Amino acid sequence: MEDKLLPQMPRETGVLSHALRFVFMGCFNIIVAVFGLSTWFKADLFTVLGPYPSGWAGYDVRSLVGLLMFTIFFPPGIILVYVGITTVASFKSHMQSLALLTALGFVLIAVGSIGVVWGSETLKCFIILCPGTTEHNEAVYRPEAGVAFRSGLGLAFLFSLVPCGTLLLVKAGRRAFGDNAFNGTQSDRRSCWSSTISWTYLLSLTFIVFWFIISLYMPNSLESFLPMRIAKNAMIISSHNYTLCRTEPHRYTCPDFPWSWVYTRNLIWSDSLVLKLYPSNIFFYGYMLLLLTVAALARCYAIGRKFTKSRNRTFRGFTHGEMGFLFLTAAMLAMFFLYWVRGHNYKGRYNDISDNTILSEQWFRSFGQLSIAFLSLCILPVSRYSIMHLILGTSWESSIWAHKLFGYGVLTGTIGHIVGWFIRCGEVGSFPQCAFTVPVVESIVYRDDYTIPLITVISLIFLISMGVLSVEPLRRRCYELFYYPHITGFYVMTPVVLWHAAAAWEFFLPGLTLWLVDWMMRLYRRGSPVEVVSAVTCGSFVEICFRQASLRASPGQYVFVNVPDLSLLQWHPFSVKCEGKGYYTLYVKSMGENTWTEGLLSLVKERGWRFTINVEGPCGHIFKLDDYKNIIFVAGGIGITPCASLYSYIQDQAAVNPRGPTVKLLWSLRDAELLTMMSYLFCEIDAVENYITSAVEELPFESIELFFTGNDRVRCMPTSVVVVHERLDVSTRVPQLIRKEDVRDTLIFVCGPPTLVEVTRNIANSMGVSFHEEVFLL
Repeated sequence: MEDKLLPQMPRETGVLSHALRFVFMGCFNIIVAVFGLSTWFKADLFTVLGPYPSGWAGYDVRSLVGLLMFTIFFPPGIILVYVGITTVASFKSHMQSLALLTALGFVLIAVGSIGVVWGSETLKCFIILCPGTTEHNEAVYRPEAGVAFRSGLGLAFLFSLVPCGTLLLVKAGRRAFGDNAFNGTQSDRRSCWSSTISWTYLLSLTFIVFWFIISLYMPNSLESFLPMRIAKNAMIISSHNYTLCRTEPHRYTCPDFPWSWVYTRNLIWSDSLVLKLYPSNIFFYGYMLLLLTVAALARCYAIGRKFTKSRNRTFRGFTHGEMGFLFLTAAMLAMFFLYWVRGHNYKGRYNDISDNTILSEQWFRSFGQLSIAFLSLCILPVSRYSIMHLILGTSWESSIWAHKLFGYGVLTGTIGHIVGWFIRCGEVGSFPQCAFTVPVVESIVYRDDYTIPLITVISLIFLISMGVLSVEPLRRRCYELFYYPHITGFYVMTPVVLWHAAAAWEFFLPGLTLWLVDWMMRLYRRGSPVEVVSAVTCGSFVEICFRQASLRASPGQYVFVNVPDLSLLQWHPFSVKCEGKGYYTLYVKSMGENTWTEGLLSLVKERGWRFTINVEGPCGHIFKLDDYKNIIFVAGGIGITPCASLYSYIQDQAAVNPRGPTVKLLWSLRDAELLTMMSYLFCEIDAVENYITSAVEELPFESIELFFTGNDRVRCMPTSVVVVHERLDVSTRVPQLIRKEDVRDTLIFVCGPPTLVEVTRNIANSMGVSFHEEVFLL
């Protein structure tokens, strides 16, 4: 990953002073957010009991600015305080560290417990058990929108801050009692592969079915998440009798047009619970169930795993698994969008006596729903420890392409929604007032819809942070300028979308659940202490050996590393070599001046092993290597690290399982210092000078070939290592190693410069060989 930075932390200020600065900035953000929220709570939405006069809005410019302040400043404030205090705790004495972590944990739990007060009315029936309730009667005059907003915000506090606070208490407990009290024994994560996938699939299936059922009877608007409103919505029956829907709107609803190509059906459980099988919900959740079911079946068998990983001969840039995923996703999104455009009866505009449907409104609302679907899918690939990765056989870094693709879909849907809204405003002659006035004009929408001006402002921020700053040249050159606004934009945009868009929560549930669980796991894994055992440099390379008792990394996986002396926020991915008994080794190459890796090189030269690192992981694939008879590793430079880890593992397993795959390692490099660091790869046998310039096609399969292009001559290599003093010609050498009868049983694993990866990929695609590339370029 290109790691050009914004200005780094001045070394002389010290880590502690920088962490305290984070705490101060975080507290300032939280104070601004609390002030904004208190201003918002003074709006008429929360104070006026009704009846409401004509033209009543419920908010004004001042209160809306308060809500905007809370939305923008609160998420980064919590993050800055958390990072700052946990960093300070890591540098304090044992007792001071425990006190800081425990205090912060209890503070987060206390703040999250506000949700019990604000959401007490809804919590009395546990939210999802409100159907049939008669205990909580809806008042004749009450600011229902304000009550529901406060309740929803309180529940968000409860389900996000309380788990974070609890994790901090667990983190304190790990420091007090050691990791052994919280972690089991080491085990081989490759064992019981099919059993693991089966149990993971059943767990995923349970949650998806649960969320699907919830979405069929709960109100589509968060403003209706109050007991009586939930109970009333659960009793409503979907109908195609538009007279009933017009005359008895509290008992019947007509969500579909009579010309719709699909219709909403009812599953009547009782008089108080009617499950309405909305087509959009069936498309979305049916897609997830089908995707996970097919993937789980394929992953349980070697033939299925190999087929999904093999390249499609027509679309050689994709595997069969990726092609199936794209086809299934495109089909779901097409049916989803077509239903909203042609089938959904927005707000009951069509009935037996009138047709108030408006084509432009139908289209811009449908684009909004499409954007929601894309955004919900966009969350799924970026969860590092998602159970979906285990079922699908993917990983975080290999799924970034899907995240980007869905991101483009979000931008397309959002722009379509905005443009369509402007067109509709123009049709009634109220543009630009209807889009940029506070409160909004009355001719198109209700004036009390505060979410319209709110999401207008947030969308402009969103388009910049998610669109402009995500352009590849800018992202590669100034990664932090892309990353931090990108993450902050998501934290800000998500609650606003949930407030603004009807039914958004129904499609966000799976992604947000996985995202929250993923972050809980990441915070937990970051809490284990790391001991730096040794750190040395050799030229532009760094070797760091560390011990982390709780880390369960398998060969070929990687970890995210944070060095507080360099940055409190930056986490960089590096492959790890598993040494056993909780010991791991990192190999890092400096990428030049003003980079994080250059800072690490200077730090190790200056301090040796006397510095602190934080480690989060493991991430990446757990390979089923016995699915293949032959594995060819192609490495370029520092790209040797994941290849070497897997190569050594296979060689070690050969003594136990002689029927394991045969391996070949092709390594192209020009730095003799790196060769010295990776000397563990070479067996301890008679050392000889092995110097060859060409004609390597007759060499044995089970060996290492070094293609050295540096100025020095490589000497004293074991006889099993072939040194070629010329550039690796992948297009020639790789085909020489693969027999026609072994095509289906061969895997090519490559890690290195983009050019090397691209050439190797093309060779693998042309031969129909299974291919895996290990890259961290985002």
